[in-house]
Amino acid sequence: MTYSAWRLLGLEPTRDASAIRRAYARRLKLTRPDEDAEGFQALLAARERALAEARRLPAEASQETEDPDVTAGQGEGVAVTASPDPGPADDLAAPPEPPLPRDADAAASAPEAPALLVRDLDPPPARPNPAFPDPAPDAPIPLVIDIAPLEAGPAEWNEARALESDLPPFLRDGPDSLTPWLARARRLPARPRAVAEAALLRALFGLWRSPDGRLTAKHVEATRPAILRAAPVFGWPREDAVLAARFDARDAAIVAQILRDLIPPEPGDPAVVAVPVFPHGRLPLQAGDAVAFLESAPHALKAYEAMRRRLPPPRHLALYALLAPHVWAVAHRRWGVALATLAGLWLSFLLAEAATKESGGRAIALGILALLLWAGTAAATAFRADRIQIAAAARAARRAGRKGVYAPAERATRLRKAGSRMGGWGWLVLLWGGSIAFIGPYFGLAAMITTLLGR
Repeated sequence: MTYSAWRLLGLEPTRDASAIRRAYARRLKLTRPDEDAEGFQALLAARERALAEARRLPAEASQETEDPDVTAGQGEGVAVTASPDPGPADDLAAPPEPPLPRDADAAASAPEAPALLVRDLDPPPARPNPAFPDPAPDAPIPLVIDIAPLEAGPAEWNEARALESDLPPFLRDGPDSLTPWLARARRLPARPRAVAEAALLRALFGLWRSPDGRLTAKHVEATRPAILRAAPVFGWPREDAVLAARFDARDAAIVAQILRDLIPPEPGDPAVVAVPVFPHGRLPLQAGDAVAFLESAPHALKAYEAMRRRLPPPRHLALYALLAPHVWAVAHRRWGVALATLAGLWLSFLLAEAATKESGGRAIALGILALLLWAGTAAATAFRADRIQIAAAARAARRAGRKGVYAPAERATRLRKAGSRMGGWGWLVLLWGGSIAFIGPYFGLAAMITTLLGR
C-alpha cells in the first residue's frame, strides 16, 4: 500500500473503513466517471487498496504516535511519512491534493531519520474472513462503480429541493426543455435524486388525467417523449422504489403499467416478451397481461413462459384445430385466423369440385392439390395455435393501453374476457347464420373423395 493512495483519498493511514468510504465519496464528487475515466479508476483503486490495507493494519498503526527512534532530533513528529518512491497513481489526473500530514516536511528534511512506511510494519496475523477475502498482492483491481458509499450533503439536498420546485413545463415547451433538469438530477446521489424523480412522476400523473379526473390514452401518449428522455436517468421501468414509497398501491401500479407501455423493453428484460404479430412486426407482451389473457389456454401460457426464459417453446399439436381449424379460430375469437382458414378450406373445396368434373391425370392432380391445401391449412393452424394465442394476447394488451385501461384489476378483467372462449349463445348465432360457410367445405371434400374412388 503506497502512501500515494492514502494521499489521493486525502487521509492518513487508518483502520476506519467508514472514514475511507467518506473520503472516497468526497473525492468522487470531483472526479466523475463520465468526465475523467482515468482519474476515477485511480480513485477507485486507491479506495480498494485502502480498505484492504485497513484490515491488515494494527490498531496502533492508525494513530499518530511518537517513536524516539524515528523522531529523534525532529521535535514532535509522526510515525508515518511519505514514501520516497512514487506510486503508479501519482501520475494520474486527480483532484487537488490535500496537505501532507503535519510535520511531514520537517521529517523529510532530516537526513538522519529513516523513513517508516505503513507497509514495512509487521502486523499481527489477521483472522481470515471468508466474506471479505484479502486480495492477492498482484491481483488487478476490478473496475466496479460502487455508489453505495455516496453520502448526500446539504448541497445535494438543496439541489434536489431546487429541482423539485423548478420542474420545467415540458409538455408546453417540448421534451428538450427537460434535458437540463435531467442533467442536474443525474449528478445527484440516489436519495436526493429520488426527490426529483418523485416530483417528475407526480407531474406526469397530473398530466395524464383529463379535466374530469380520468386517465386517458391521449394524455398519456402526449408525455411519451419526456418519459423516454427521463427513463435512462431514473432506470424506468425496472426501478420502481420511488413509486412504492411516494404513491399508494393502486396509483403506483398504474404508473408502473404506463411506463411499461410507453418505454420499449430492453432485450434482456425478463418481464416482457417481444411477440411477432402480423402485420405490426413485434409487440411487447408483459407477463401479467399474458397470464390474464391466456388463462383459458394453458398450453399457450407454457409456450409464453418458455419464450420469457429464452427457451424454445414446447411443441403442441391442437387436435381440435387440426380437425376444424376455422371452428377452433371462432371458438377462441380469432376472427382473422377464422377468415384465413375459411378461405383456404373453400379454395380446397373449389379445387375438389373441379376435380370431380375432370378425368384422368388432371383430375388426380387437382384432387392432390385440394388435399394438400386442406391439410396445409389445418396443420398450420394446429401447430401454430399457441403462437396465434400469444400474438392475440399482445394485440389485446395494446388495445387496452390505447383505451386507457391501466388499473391492474380492470386491465386483467378486460384481457381475461378477451381471451375467453365463445359462449353457447354466440355459437347458436354463428351456426344459424353461417352453417353453410362452416360445413360446406366438408361436403365438397367428401364428394371429391367419393368421386375419385368411384373411378
